[in-house]
Amino acid sequence: MSGLAIITEACIGVKDRACVDVCPVQCIYEFDPAKNLLVSEDEAGSGDVANTHVPNGEAISIFGDSMLYVNLDECTSCTACYQPDVCPVGAIYSEEQLPDGSPQGPKYNSADPNTGHDHTFFVKLSRDVFAD
Repeated sequence: MSGLAIITEACIGVKDRACVDVCPVQCIYEFDPAKNLLVSEDEAGSGDVANTHVPNGEAISIFGDSMLYVNLDECTSCTACYQPDVCPVGAIYSEEQLPDGSPQGPKYNSADPNTGHDHTFFVKLSRDVFAD
């Protein structure tokens, strides 16, 4: 299994950030509403900023700072963040294995509390949230 990483609704309100620590290219961002910036840190909670982006106002207003976002233009499809032992709520999927809610579709992560939900919305959100 490989492909671009997509963070889905299980991240909302959780933002564990273990994925930030395993990402070799720092393509996982958190929204800072005070600065109106998407910020990626070298290590979660370190304050050492690796990169920033200006968000698309309409897209970021959907979930704001309640979840993390992957910049799909920076993701190398390395698979590190969507390994089963990384995200405690199973919020991260490979784009190719993203569940769409159908019984014959891709399987949900065992820790994902949102089984049965169509997670494909988060591909568009991941693309739209980065304005620059």
